[in-house]
Amino acid sequence: MGERSLREIALAVGTDKESAHSYAAAYERHLGHLRNRPVRLLEIGVGGYADPHSGGASLRMWKEYFPNGEIIGVDIFDKTALAEPRITIVQGNQSDGDFLDDVATRYGPFDVIVDDGSHICAHVIKGLRHLFGALSEGGIYAIEDLQTSYWERGYGGSSRGDRRGTSMTMLKSLVDGLNYAEFDIVNYEPTDFDRNITSLTFYHNLVFIQKGPNLELSNSLPAHPRASTVYALEPASTAGPGSAGQVRRWARRHIPKSIRAAVMGRIRSRS
Repeated sequence: MGERSLREIALAVGTDKESAHSYAAAYERHLGHLRNRPVRLLEIGVGGYADPHSGGASLRMWKEYFPNGEIIGVDIFDKTALAEPRITIVQGNQSDGDFLDDVATRYGPFDVIVDDGSHICAHVIKGLRHLFGALSEGGIYAIEDLQTSYWERGYGGSSRGDRRGTSMTMLKSLVDGLNYAEFDIVNYEPTDFDRNITSLTFYHNLVFIQKGPNLELSNSLPAHPRASTVYALEPASTAGPGSAGQVRRWARRHIPKSIRAAVMGRIRSRS
């Protein structure tokens, strides 16, 4: 009998990764190459709420899928009763940066991190900021249930025009960061995310962030930081209608060079 697919395992153990959601195929696409390696996988969120004997289905799924792996689960409730060989469970709050740093120090580095925790936008963002550094080179950080990024009540999301502070807004900024070498910004200092994310792949309510060196330079612009811009236009606030800069640009576009030269010559001769 051959190895079961991740979907088959998910259905057998009863995790909602393949019942309420359809994540298994995407996970297998991104993690399949790691299957027989001695991976260390951290999952935030064990499941089962306050019942100490309920939950852990996805941890058992990962244990079977990665037969040589070590699985670490984190939950706000005490779930240590669900621990078993190759599954370690730690109690703590995803919103506590010191706790996340301690998990990273004690159990990292990780080859895979899965955020299936509170799904509160601020917690998702904090988790990524505190744990991304504990991800190994070439590692993968997955965030599930991104629908909450659009839900205000209880999750801090937004479906309105202003979505600052939401999970998806943060992730979209990371997409821009893939191209940080092209940012035409004076004295811009690339972030750790800019320099260490090579791709983001989005699915319905799910994203995979690939860690690796993102150091390719622009083929048009000098390396950061730069003392001046190259392609940036003068802001409208300093180049409004009738400003000297706008008049000069209009003249260059619409008046032949010979006429401009003659006019300037007459002006200089009078002065």
